[in-house]
Amino acid sequence: MRTVICPYCNRKPNEIPEYIEKANRLEMSPHEYVRMDEGTYHLQTDLFCCTDCYIKQGMPLNIHFVQAFMRYRAAVVQFEGR
Repeated sequence: MRTVICPYCNRKPNEIPEYIEKANRLEMSPHEYVRMDEGTYHLQTDLFCCTDCYIKQGMPLNIHFVQAFMRYRAAVVQFEGR
């Protein structure tokens, strides 16, 4: 399984205090929390946009993230395949 990551800052949910705090309240891992409750999470790519990056990106619609996430994963897969 791929690692849940924000491709804009390259942080994982367990590196972001906001997700750690929310996950602890629900007695789950930050990764599980993002997969369950983060509105920008994309199942097919296992990527999400953290709140800080979402604001920096201008709070776009999710369709823009899906396109960016697909490009990000395609580039990573090509690089890993070499």
